[in-house]
Amino acid sequence: MKILVLLMIILIAVAPSSFALSSGETLTAFQIQNQFDEPAELNKDTKWILFSSDMNTAKMLSEYLNENASKLDLGGILIISDISKMPGLVSKMFAIPKMKKYNFKLALDKTGETTKDWPRKEGALTVIKVSDLKVDSIQELVGKESIQTFFADKKSEPKPPTPSSGAAAN
Repeated sequence: MKILVLLMIILIAVAPSSFALSSGETLTAFQIQNQFDEPAELNKDTKWILFSSDMNTAKMLSEYLNENASKLDLGGILIISDISKMPGLVSKMFAIPKMKKYNFKLALDKTGETTKDWPRKEGALTVIKVSDLKVDSIQELVGKESIQTFFADKKSEPKPPTPSSGAAAN
């Protein structure tokens, strides 16, 4: 009996990591709403996903983007925040109206289902690089400086020719 209990504890401890998103996996396209109740989607044109799962990280990213969005190319970037832990009344009456003042579009995972298997770490912005919905890499950015560095590095990347506008959700 003790062995069975110990085995179950080990399985429970290991289980969340076995379901986490990792490099090489293919994501399923989806569509959720942004702060304006407009569709925001993950599709084949998405090149980067910037994902915040806690309020401090979301605040850090929103402050940076509000100051710099007009100078940045946000095409091909899906910016998404998991707000499922926020009480519905708070999100409806305070948070989302505040988000409508942002200088960028923010996809909102209101139920937590869309991003439930995505890596998340308190205080870190998860950056997922994708090609045709396949995860190329996952990294965590901690601090405003790392966000600045990400956008500086992205700005210096060669831009492939695209026949469409390519904006995933900006």
